[in-house]
Amino acid sequence: MFYLTEFFKTLGDSFIRGFSFLLFSCLLAFSLTHRPWIFNMVEKISPEKIVNPYFVAVMDENVDIVKLRAIISRLPGVLSVQDRNSDESRGKLSQLVSSLGSDYQVSSDLMNFKSLRIALNPTLSQESLDFVRSQVVKYGGQDHLTATNVKYPEVTSVMKSHPFYKFIGKAGDWGIIGILALLWIVSYWLCYDVFRSRSYLIEKFQRKKLVAAKTIAVGLSIVVISFIAMALLNGTLKFFDTVLLLMIFSVFWTFSMQDWRWKPTL
Repeated sequence: MFYLTEFFKTLGDSFIRGFSFLLFSCLLAFSLTHRPWIFNMVEKISPEKIVNPYFVAVMDENVDIVKLRAIISRLPGVLSVQDRNSDESRGKLSQLVSSLGSDYQVSSDLMNFKSLRIALNPTLSQESLDFVRSQVVKYGGQDHLTATNVKYPEVTSVMKSHPFYKFIGKAGDWGIIGILALLWIVSYWLCYDVFRSRSYLIEKFQRKKLVAAKTIAVGLSIVVISFIAMALLNGTLKFFDTVLLLMIFSVFWTFSMQDWRWKPTL
């Protein structure tokens, strides 16, 4: 109990550094004992899973757009069905026809088209997205309705070009764990002098040995045991990940196994 109390007293001596050390210790322990959860989270923050995919259905005047919209809205995975600005589209088509010359003629039936923009749930698989599209074409009739391929908003390509998404796309859940491990190492070294100074005073005046090592060991042990227990309950614990967590904590903990000298904290 003495060393556990000493652990939290040491963290309190420098609140910001102490809080950072405890926070990143917990985050690193959580990430390595709940790695399947981290893997699922990485998948969910991919650009394709954040933005809503969509496709545009174009139909002639023989299709009852009101009835079709009602049917599409009931399909699983459909988030919204919006009328496209057909007048604007027809205007652009007319400009294109005019630019082709007077010899080029377009049927009036083609000019009287209507269109719908169907937004889909980003959690759907590619097979499910294509299935919804095929059902829309089936309901409208292949002779009277056509649909674009499933697309993603332009922001998706912008997000994919960002260095963060490039890194996460290549490294996956291990990339997140690597970042947390690096932050934990930095926070450990920032707290190093706090443990060093307190242990020096205790060892000098209370005739105790390896105070810093025992204090850090007790604190990290509480963190590890707590998150291992949580992982066992959640069914996310893996042997390799647990060993890796213990190795990271142990390697840097060994630096505390030394004779301490006084060094004032900032």
